[in-house]
Amino acid sequence: MKVLDKINGASNPAILTVSLIAGTGVIIAILALAVGVVQGSAADNNLIGLVFAGGVVLFVLGAGAWVGMAQPHKHFDDINKPLDDGHHGHDAHHEDEHAEEHASTGHH
Repeated sequence: MKVLDKINGASNPAILTVSLIAGTGVIIAILALAVGVVQGSAADNNLIGLVFAGGVVLFVLGAGAWVGMAQPHKHFDDINKPLDDGHHGHDAHHEDEHAEEHASTGHH
């Protein structure tokens, strides 16, 4: 699967939707904390706490739904197995010419 196919979620638009929900939750939580810091002691702690909690809930729900739909644990990349990219070996003739060129110029 190409990287662009993974990013745009063409295989399942619901995966992209739950990812956006989780991301929105993170943004809401961070903004709630930022507003609390900027307002300082004048901040409404109850409102900021509720908005922060709402962001965390959105994140947890979105991330849980994403794990359930995308199942990344089943599609884990094994770095010990090379990806077949369609190139079946290198051109041996080209490598021989390259080695001869370096030998004739004195480079090692």
